[in-house]
Amino acid sequence: MNAAIMVYLLTNPDPLRQVGRTAPGLVISAGLLLLTLWPRAALHTLQRACVGILLLWFALNVQSVTATQRPITSGLLIHFILLALFCFTWLRRRSATLMVLAGYALLLIAAFTSRQPDVPGVLLAALTVPVIWYLTQHGLSVNRERVRSEALLTLATTDPLTGLLNRRAGRAALDAAVTAHAARPGSLCVALLDIDHFKRVNDTLGHQTGDRVLIAVADILNAGLPPGGSAIRWGGEEFLLILPDQTPPQAHLRLLDMLTRVRQLRLPGIQPVTLSGGLSVLSASAGSDPLIDQADRSLYAAKAAGRDRLHTDPPGAQAPAPRP
Repeated sequence: MNAAIMVYLLTNPDPLRQVGRTAPGLVISAGLLLLTLWPRAALHTLQRACVGILLLWFALNVQSVTATQRPITSGLLIHFILLALFCFTWLRRRSATLMVLAGYALLLIAAFTSRQPDVPGVLLAALTVPVIWYLTQHGLSVNRERVRSEALLTLATTDPLTGLLNRRAGRAALDAAVTAHAARPGSLCVALLDIDHFKRVNDTLGHQTGDRVLIAVADILNAGLPPGGSAIRWGGEEFLLILPDQTPPQAHLRLLDMLTRVRQLRLPGIQPVTLSGGLSVLSASAGSDPLIDQADRSLYAAKAAGRDRLHTDPPGAQAPAPRP
């Protein structure tokens, strides 16, 4: 933007004079841009700096009006309104009020010293301030309520340990997926995965170590999902995966890759972790409950077959995961 302004100014009949007039503003805007790019600059510091520069700039404009006694321009009034807007948006109420009062006092000084004081404009600016205050405070309240609602929604739908969907939200996601795939049921697969011998980890190494295992496994499962898929902490060390737009062979290969990645996981002080899994596919007449029940039966079949493997109902898809 600054470069575009410079090009415009240089194309004027008297470029040196125009650049000289606008140089302070260009320097200030460039300085603010550099400040925003500084990684250690806190947001509130940047906001205060912007308000302070805006007030200083306004004071310099007022000083120019008082020195030349020229009429108050609409630009000066707009400058004051912008000052009030930024103050009430970024500063605390007391600081914002003091800054706006200081700015309006400067505006009054400019009006009294001008050859043609714009009394209606000055009064209109005063009437605009309460409106700006109300709108900014209302906007901030709405934003705070939105952030609060999003936080409550996250707490209500997310497992606090792993960051995955909790069982209640996961069941809603599964119902929605079943409805969406009603016309093509063979393209929705569901898997139940269980960490093998997880109770042994908790009993011998403690629950904090068990939590580390859960978090690491959850990250691997979440990263391996297809587009639109969901990972749910179904309960304890058990996870439910929703695999949309996946045929059983596709879902089987994807899950084998997840099991391999978990098997390759190495956590300090913890023995290698393995998963057992059961895969099921939506049929034309089935719903969410039969889909979960079939995945659960397949999971127990995988555990009965020796754990560390994936069991799938379709023929030719029941081969155990290859061991390293």
